[in-house]
Amino acid sequence: MESIIKFKRGDKVKVIKLNAGKRATQRLISMGIIPGNIVEIARVSSLGGPVLIRYEGSEIAIGYGLASKIIVEKVN
Repeated sequence: MESIIKFKRGDKVKVIKLNAGKRATQRLISMGIIPGNIVEIARVSSLGGPVLIRYEGSEIAIGYGLASKIIVEKVN
């Protein structure tokens, strides 16, 4: 299990847990980033820019710091 920022474009990952505070966790959940959900990495910037993920036909941009708190595992 690693942070979502460690993966590359096209990887599909399963959300395992959210290592964020209460407010940040609620924000992620409202965007569909919920433990158990599978998302696809659309873009990860190596310079600390936003992470773009796809979930159920939508693209979601998440700031690098917040994205680093999303713990995932790669799925096939």
